[in-house]
Amino acid sequence: MRIAAAFAVTLLACGQNAPLSEVTDPIPLVDPLIGAGGLGFTYGGVFVGAAVPHGLVKVGPDTNGPYGTVGFLHFSGYWDGDDRVQGFSHLHLHGAGVPDLGNLSLMPVPGAMFDAQKTSVRDYEAHFEKSDEVAGAAEYRVKLATGVDVSLAATAHAADHVYDFGGAQGDVVIDLMKTLEGGTVTDPMITVDDAAHELSGRFHAKGGMSGNYGGFDLFFVIRAKDAWTSSMTWTGGAVLKFPAGAPVELHVGVSLVSIAGARANLDAEMPSFDHALVIANAESAWRELLARVKITGGTDAERRIFYTSLYHAFLMPTIISDVDGSYQLAGMTSPAHATFRMMSDLSLWDTYRTVASLYAWLAPEDARDVGRSLAAFGAGTGAFPRWPVLIGEGGSMLGASAEIAIADAELRVGDAGGADAWPLLRAEAIDTTPPAGGRGERAGVDAYMPNGWAPSTTGRSASLTTEFAHDDVALANLAAKLGQSADADLLRTRSHGWRNLYDPAVGFVRARHADGSFPASFDDLAQSDDYAEANAWQSLWMAGAHDPDGLVMLLGGQDAFVAKLTTFFTMAKADYEASPDSMLPRPYYWHGNEPDLNAAWLFAQTGRRDLTVQWVSWILDTQYTDRPAGLQGNDDGGTMGAWYVLAACGVYPVPGTDRWIVGAPRFPKIRVDVGGHELVIEQSSELTVDGAPIDGPYLTHAQLAGASSLHFD
Repeated sequence: MRIAAAFAVTLLACGQNAPLSEVTDPIPLVDPLIGAGGLGFTYGGVFVGAAVPHGLVKVGPDTNGPYGTVGFLHFSGYWDGDDRVQGFSHLHLHGAGVPDLGNLSLMPVPGAMFDAQKTSVRDYEAHFEKSDEVAGAAEYRVKLATGVDVSLAATAHAADHVYDFGGAQGDVVIDLMKTLEGGTVTDPMITVDDAAHELSGRFHAKGGMSGNYGGFDLFFVIRAKDAWTSSMTWTGGAVLKFPAGAPVELHVGVSLVSIAGARANLDAEMPSFDHALVIANAESAWRELLARVKITGGTDAERRIFYTSLYHAFLMPTIISDVDGSYQLAGMTSPAHATFRMMSDLSLWDTYRTVASLYAWLAPEDARDVGRSLAAFGAGTGAFPRWPVLIGEGGSMLGASAEIAIADAELRVGDAGGADAWPLLRAEAIDTTPPAGGRGERAGVDAYMPNGWAPSTTGRSASLTTEFAHDDVALANLAAKLGQSADADLLRTRSHGWRNLYDPAVGFVRARHADGSFPASFDDLAQSDDYAEANAWQSLWMAGAHDPDGLVMLLGGQDAFVAKLTTFFTMAKADYEASPDSMLPRPYYWHGNEPDLNAAWLFAQTGRRDLTVQWVSWILDTQYTDRPAGLQGNDDGGTMGAWYVLAACGVYPVPGTDRWIVGAPRFPKIRVDVGGHELVIEQSSELTVDGAPIDGPYLTHAQLAGASSLHFD
């Protein structure tokens, strides 16, 4: 009786008109504008435009507004508070914390407005009303104040633009020099073939992260459905002048390898001009992916948040190989060929915590291709990347997160490049002499090796230590699977070294000098150089994901552990209630950043699943909305979106292992269908998998992926 009453209260809390039917089509529930707003540290930075899952082409508007195009509000080119479009460019990141890309920009201009002395798309920026903008999973549309209706759609390597000038003459300005803030373009080249209605060319671009490896070449081919009346070129661009009459339709194909590759990509993916078909195909690709999870119940807002979060989780990583498998990484003298989809744009420090395991569950082939791609990066560049952007290492963040991503995929789904990657992964992490290509993502491990912790002189040493500890656990698991038992034992033992940074005098993990002493001063709420984008409170819990027993021991036992973790969330709740709209970093639980994303799940790992359910519910209720300011921070390649999806399904990964932590689902019923195998997740009066009681806080991946029913009390 109490269970039925509690369920009724839950439904009332979700709204008396809460829909109870199963979602049959997730496409209308995707709102790409969720997370496109916010200010300061609450800016979601999401991509807004047209794309297919993992598409290299993410074509969308780069906007301008009350704060200009300042980078910290335009990491992906778009901010919801803007009211002007500067152009529609083809390459974007999703949710990253650094502006990059925004390349190859087109802008439709009414014929009477074009001025031959103005050659930048920025010269022709146009106002728009939010009411005249429609963003969906498969198409982006906007009516500009100049009277031009714009519709954009995409394939993996190409974009389809339709510009309706209302029957009047229209021009299209093509700008090769345009980038997001801080970017540069050199060596532009463009060729016009009037007879074939085609332009082709290339340029070299650098951005906030891609500049770390020297930048990339982008090759392109642009085709028009109908002939233009005239064209004009200049260094870095061109304009095409179209007659009055039908809307202008353009196809734009790109490649990171060659013009021939761009042309082949375009031929393969857009062989004819059929804008409606491109939209339909993109919609079909998204529907197949999103419909792998069908939810029953919830409010309209919760459904929008769920499916938009799932959509966001598959915008990156990006396919960088051409349709024939060709790809070329920075430093390679000639292209290589992949038999899988070669991927980049991996925000690994973020995505290893949620996205990697989500793929292993809902999209196993994506998980395999990510692992194989990282192995190919290691082979092609001589070192594993930490934040690969297009063809090279972006150089952001710290730790060896590629190890976790590869190990996670290998342990959960297999055939993910682990065996190929192992020799170099081992050398970077263990060998006293660095490999020929350097330490790569294991930069700093030389200081960490002797004791399993990095001294304070390393910089961000406390965070680097806990990251390396988690990396060691993942690499040990991979080693064990590959039969490398001695290395596995070494890495597991070393992974406990982080415990030496716990200072019982202050009750936190903190920096430590090489002689073993702790610094005299300490502030548990300061974001100091001891930590990466976090303070002592937020950094304490990270090691608990892979070493909960060690953290419980250090904090004085389970009761003391639960008390301190409860204080962490209680203080966080009070902070949010006191300043719900704060744009500054949060002092306690901070869902807008990664280091403590696992914290609520630690309760379950240490025997208090009831508290995990309580605090995960609080996070779902308060840290996500279906509005533009609906994220508490950058989505970081789908990290925050994947967190919502997993939490709403009642599970959360221990990254780099084959384990899932058990919580409770948000919805009364969820059907998960992957490869024809269906799992039904239901709220219930029991906690069982296929009718058998779940013993302990974990399910294995084989249990989750192979089960037919999962009941949560």
